[in-house]
Amino acid sequence: MQSAECRVRSMEGGFTLLEVMVALLIIATSFIVLLHSRNQSVIAADYARRVTIATLLATEKMGEMEQGNLSNTGEDIGNFGEDYPEFMWRTIISDTPYEQVREVRVEISWGEGKGHRSVELVNYIKAVNSE
Repeated sequence: MQSAECRVRSMEGGFTLLEVMVALLIIATSFIVLLHSRNQSVIAADYARRVTIATLLATEKMGEMEQGNLSNTGEDIGNFGEDYPEFMWRTIISDTPYEQVREVRVEISWGEGKGHRSVELVNYIKAVNSE
C-alpha cells in the first residue's frame, strides 16, 4: 500500500518535459515578437527625426530663396556643411504661365541607394523687378 501512495505523490509533483518545452516555446516566440517591435520603433523614430530635420532645412532654404533674386531660372545643388553633413539640397527655379511668377522647388535628400529619402517643398513666388 505504501508503494502505491508514493507513486501517486511523485506523479503530482511537477511538470512533464513536454509542458516545459511548450512554455519555453511560447516565451521565446513572445520575446522575438517584442524584440522585432522594438526595432521597428527605433527605425520609425529615426526616420521621423530625419524627416523633421529635412523639413526644417527645406523651410529655411525656401526662405533664403524668397529673399533672393528669382529673375534667373535654373537648378542649383549643395549641402549644409558640417552642421548637417548627411543632408543635401537642390533648388529648381522655373517659369510659369504667369509673367513674373516663378515656381521654386526645394528638395532636401539624405541616404544612398535603397535608403535614399527626400522632402520637397514647392512654392510660387513673384519675381521682383530690379529695373
